[in-house]
Amino acid sequence: MQLDLADKYDLPLFLHCRAAHDDFIQIIEANKDKIRQGGVVHSFDGSLEHAKKMIDLGFHIGLNGCSLKNEKNFEVVKEIPNDKIMLETDAPWCEIRPTHASHKFVTTKFETVKKQNKQKWQREVLVVGRNEPCTIVQVLEAVAGAKGEDPEKLSEIFYNNTMKVFFP
Repeated sequence: MQLDLADKYDLPLFLHCRAAHDDFIQIIEANKDKIRQGGVVHSFDGSLEHAKKMIDLGFHIGLNGCSLKNEKNFEVVKEIPNDKIMLETDAPWCEIRPTHASHKFVTTKFETVKKQNKQKWQREVLVVGRNEPCTIVQVLEAVAGAKGEDPEKLSEIFYNNTMKVFFP
């Protein structure tokens, strides 16, 4: 139905794909006539071959904590062209955890509390285990670390990628 709506309204797609890349590519290839505005493959954790194929099909690659768990993920991220990357948090899931390979690049830290200790929402205090939109800066830091590039410059590129696709 999403593909039919993208076709009918000439809109880009926002499609989730984790651990189903071959099936995803097969479905997109079978429906490519309905996809004129491309979109983003959200929560990507596939191989470089998968990323290249999805880019060839007109998609950007959405990266979050689940995309940056291990060193193999980093090798893929290094090779994805900057003009084809979008950042995301997938809040309240897919945070960068201390056990993730990407954690070594995270410099922005947030105060956290355990859920049972949290009486009400507090500015700049996060609940342990719940990802929040503000942690997108950590995804930026991890991607910049993997690529060995300046996070400020990358943030501008990634922001412009999002604007170009979803808000032309």
